[in-house]
Amino acid sequence: MVLSLLLLSGAGLSAQSQTPAPGPSEKELQAPLTLGDEKPAPGQAYSEPSGWRALGSVIVVLGLAGGGLWAFRKWGAKRMPGSGGARLKVEETLTFGDRRHVSILRADDELFLIALSPQGIHLLARLDNLVEAPTAASFAQAMERQVELGRPMPVKEMEAMIQRDRS
Repeated sequence: MVLSLLLLSGAGLSAQSQTPAPGPSEKELQAPLTLGDEKPAPGQAYSEPSGWRALGSVIVVLGLAGGGLWAFRKWGAKRMPGSGGARLKVEETLTFGDRRHVSILRADDELFLIALSPQGIHLLARLDNLVEAPTAASFAQAMERQVELGRPMPVKEMEAMIQRDRS
């Protein structure tokens, strides 16, 4: 019994050491890779690399990018948030320095004189019925009205003004 067991184990070891012959797909995988094969794949035409073709491709890509940028600036920028539009325009701006500006803003057919500062935006005057650009006199009048509105007023005068408005 021991002898038969030894014979069977020896036969099993010899069977495990033998590997089956590789199939055709394994032979292809084990074959050395040759990169010098210049044949095109089936269904494809072979063409040599060309510097002219590469240059042409670069020119086409740059042309498409430039055309897209031009179209965006012409038609697409008006639809971006903060771009304003046809109804709202800044007619003129005067800079006083230190991030302080006075601007004339046109909304539809109305003109507004606004002041922009780091503290905020303030309406200085509504420029009614002005088709042409405002003159220096109208600017001075608007500034004088704004100064009058900003000047402190005694409470009694304020109450009197409110009483006049109610009657």
